[in-house]
Amino acid sequence: MSCIQSVESTVIEKLKLLFGKAVASQKANDHQQALSYFTQALNQIESIHETTQDIDQLQYKILYNICLIYKQQCNVTLANVFIDKALQMANKLQQQDEVASCLDIRGIVKRLKGDYEGALIDHNKSIEIKLKIDNKEGLEVTQSYHRMGMVYQHQGKYDGAFSLYEKSLKIDSSVFDVNHPRIAHTYNNMGMVYDDQGKYDDAISMYEKSLKI
Repeated sequence: MSCIQSVESTVIEKLKLLFGKAVASQKANDHQQALSYFTQALNQIESIHETTQDIDQLQYKILYNICLIYKQQCNVTLANVFIDKALQMANKLQQQDEVASCLDIRGIVKRLKGDYEGALIDHNKSIEIKLKIDNKEGLEVTQSYHRMGMVYQHQGKYDGAFSLYEKSLKIDSSVFDVNHPRIAHTYNNMGMVYDDQGKYDDAISMYEKSLKI
């Protein structure tokens, strides 16, 4: 192993250590500590003159996870900044599954910001990529359907929202057990659509299905 390769290996190991500590803190809901570790890792990456694919991959994961933290904290401005950076890195790495994932998360952030049309555009783009990868409406696609349904629901387009929830439910039901949390979540959202429309009996029926799970 050359000196350059040895130094590179040491740098990557240090970055992986910081990343591991950050993820552990994130899982423990210690967001400030997680952000501290992620930021330290980013600063180290930015000091590297020429990065490798491994380092670019790690940088993508860091940016993506920082976005998730800010999204959870409802800091949509910073969440948007970091998901844009993560999307740029996913495109650089030419990893279409990660591009689709970033578009979905950015769609959620846009919905939280009230940019409903922008959210729908991102979710639609994500679905197009996912269908090209899998060539079928799989579980990843149903997540995008569900997220689009939430956008329609916020817009008051209840028929569109309900249709997408039904579509998502049909696919999920063909894969998961009837007691899976994803199915319960969809029933709950369908109940909320009925609730928003003033169809309270139908809403209660859906809520009860969700609660039984």
